[in-house]
Amino acid sequence: MSFFRKFADSSKELTDVRALAVCAMMLALRVVLGIFSNFTLAIMPFVKIGFTFIPIVITAYLYGPVCAAIVGGAGDILSIILANPTAFSITPGITICCVLEGLIYGAVLYHTELKLPTVIIAKVSVLVLCQLPLNTLVLCFLMNMPYLTLLWYRMAVLVPFAVVEVAIIMLIKKPLFAVQKQLHKA
Repeated sequence: MSFFRKFADSSKELTDVRALAVCAMMLALRVVLGIFSNFTLAIMPFVKIGFTFIPIVITAYLYGPVCAAIVGGAGDILSIILANPTAFSITPGITICCVLEGLIYGAVLYHTELKLPTVIIAKVSVLVLCQLPLNTLVLCFLMNMPYLTLLWYRMAVLVPFAVVEVAIIMLIKKPLFAVQKQLHKA
């Protein structure tokens, strides 16, 4: 399937009530994981490890890049608002990176089989295009730290954690196939 066709099909998914319901559940899961599953390392407060990628990957696989981008971006904003409603600290650069993460996962995983090479390509793409360069650039401005120093610290944590993320995606592959079959039956 062509790259642009994935975006067109994904935007058509938004007209299906079942797809909207599943996307809303994935958004809720993304918000909960954004509030409760993010861990900041004490020695490196600029590196956050979390499991918010799971609902984004599920949405990307089931409904494509447009839906996954919405879940990623809206999930980032809502988790910030709900985690600390008095300190409204939305960072547009980070939110844009969350949207791009959904777009990349959707562009790679939508209408494909979840095979290990495909999952690795998706994760490496997100890491190389979003998490390392763009998120680090935003954090560089926020924390007033040198870009390369911040990049090396983030690489030391995010690259090994990418292996864990790929393993988690491969673990949820089988249940995800079952969910996809049930959604297409109904």
